[in-house]
Amino acid sequence: MGVLPKINIVARQFRKCSMAATSTSTSSSDNSVASTAFVQEHVRQMQNDIMVQLIPQDESGAVENLADLNVTSNLGRMTHYYFQQGGKMLRPTVSLLMGNACNSAANRSISEEYLAMLSTERSGIAAHLSVCQNQYKIGMIAEMIHTASLVHDDVIDEANTRRGSASVNAVWGNKMSVLVGDFILARATQILCSIGKPNIISVMASIIEDLVLGEFMQMSTTPTDATPVDRMKAYIEKTHRKTASLFASSCRSAAILADGSDLKLHEIAFEYGRNLGIAFQLADDLLDFIATADEMGKPVAADLKLGLATAPVLYACEQYPELNTMLLRKFKHDGDAEKAREIVVNSDGMDKTRRLIDSYSQKAVEMASSLPNRNESTEHLIKLAMSQSDRKF
Repeated sequence: MGVLPKINIVARQFRKCSMAATSTSTSSSDNSVASTAFVQEHVRQMQNDIMVQLIPQDESGAVENLADLNVTSNLGRMTHYYFQQGGKMLRPTVSLLMGNACNSAANRSISEEYLAMLSTERSGIAAHLSVCQNQYKIGMIAEMIHTASLVHDDVIDEANTRRGSASVNAVWGNKMSVLVGDFILARATQILCSIGKPNIISVMASIIEDLVLGEFMQMSTTPTDATPVDRMKAYIEKTHRKTASLFASSCRSAAILADGSDLKLHEIAFEYGRNLGIAFQLADDLLDFIATADEMGKPVAADLKLGLATAPVLYACEQYPELNTMLLRKFKHDGDAEKAREIVVNSDGMDKTRRLIDSYSQKAVEMASSLPNRNESTEHLIKLAMSQSDRKF
């Protein structure tokens, strides 16, 4: 058997895995995420399109531009291994909803000529759907950046599991995992450049900068003289950079593509994404103490075992000063994580975190509610923000 038939077999296997990943993700998504029919259709297509971008194929289904079959096969196995575990596809969902809502706010309609062009392209965007091609690309880029960041985070955190399965680094090792994360980022950058708008490229590129700065903030030691207010302020800033920036900048980009001159619309979209992203991460902080390992797809109290002080811990420190000693040594002594978890669960830090989630969720609701010409997507943005306090996973 020649090289080309072998590559075609690999390509077919990739497509089969991609379809499985789409099915898994769609069936496991939270109902608050699986919103309008157009978003669900876009997301299903997007998962396939992302995999095609990661392992490009020509019209015959053969892998293009990768002469070394071993490299092709390894990259394919590693990227598909991650994607086939499924996920909510929350970030592209928010981007698509915001794009459609901003198109409505700007009274933008997709021309018949443009729709006809979309229907003939390989991107797979159906002609009746009301986001433009570049807004669709923003959703793809957001998910790819998010995925690359998770692969890198697992290396940094020395995590053994992700979404209930062995992590990429646990299976293939740290070196290969870092390279796969870099490869996904490189492909995302190529898609970003294809948009051809410097302002969009600048906004989306800021996400990667924020991810790096947020990781440095997370790795930094908390000053011993920091006040509770300063600690929480630093934590929210870190949360913005590591989590909310991706939501915020993707939403801003979707708004710019709807109307490049409406600065107020851009800011509303950004602030919606920022507040939703912070509420989402705070809900994750809370779930780390109350959800099961199966629900979270990672061990319980995982953040404590990594030496991280999240919102419930910071609030509990105000009520139980003995937590500060464990916090400063990053819960490294035997029994620290377990003892800290018990203290936090029995503190008022849980309720305070819930109230903080409600605060950021409400700000996101206010932003979405201020969009003119409200449509179904706007209502789903509001519903999504309100659902953060009640998230189960």
